[in-house]
Amino acid sequence: MISVIIVNYHCYKLTVRATESVLAQDLNTQIIVVDNSTDLSESQALQTNLSPEVKCIVSAENIGFGRGHNLSILPSSAKYHLILNPDVVLDPDCLIEGITYLEKNNNVCAVTPFSTDGKGNVQYLAKRYPTVIDLFLRGLAPRIIKSYFQDRLNNYESRDIVNQNTIAMVDLISGCFMLCRTDYLKKIGGFDERYFLYFEDFALSMELQKFGVLHYLPSMKIIHYGGDTAQKGLKHIIMFVSSSSKFFNQYGWKFF
Repeated sequence: MISVIIVNYHCYKLTVRATESVLAQDLNTQIIVVDNSTDLSESQALQTNLSPEVKCIVSAENIGFGRGHNLSILPSSAKYHLILNPDVVLDPDCLIEGITYLEKNNNVCAVTPFSTDGKGNVQYLAKRYPTVIDLFLRGLAPRIIKSYFQDRLNNYESRDIVNQNTIAMVDLISGCFMLCRTDYLKKIGGFDERYFLYFEDFALSMELQKFGVLHYLPSMKIIHYGGDTAQKGLKHIIMFVSSSSKFFNQYGWKFF
């Protein structure tokens, strides 16, 4: 019924916890972990702690987020496929809610969930098509600067949709959790491997919409312990800027 892939990079304890939350869904599920850590001791610890039901692929190098996911997407024979981050824990009924909805709505290519962080704060995973200013403010600007543009950021983060707690069509969805129809993922060739990290989920969202729509589904719930790009150091900031340029070159620049 559903295949699931998690790409691990130096966070095996989180990855193990994420797989356990998937196994707790009590579904016919194939789970694959791709280990990009390139660390023998971590790979061994990961494989030791994973359930025997979980398949682990150890990469000889860090092949990136999208390319790692494609190892599972392209050969999958399941009807549905979940792209999942290691820092996500699923609500017990999360996948049942998502699959039931997709079964009833053939025009929907993929769904994104209601999410909170580790402290119970609402996260806004659905996005509207960004402008350069939106991305700078959200990804790189200090909090004091963001505070002057909160209305603009609220619109980019689709807060009006999430706060209404109702099903709605959205522009873009986060790669931390994307429940998709596998056939459509295969038709677009999975993730665009030109994106090493960041914006591969936005590009995938754009490609999926060639076949249907993306929906926010609040009955599908997760906890996402994700971090802030600006707090991850210069290397991540450079990758963020590089990937955003690729995205805009591919789908159109909007500055304001």
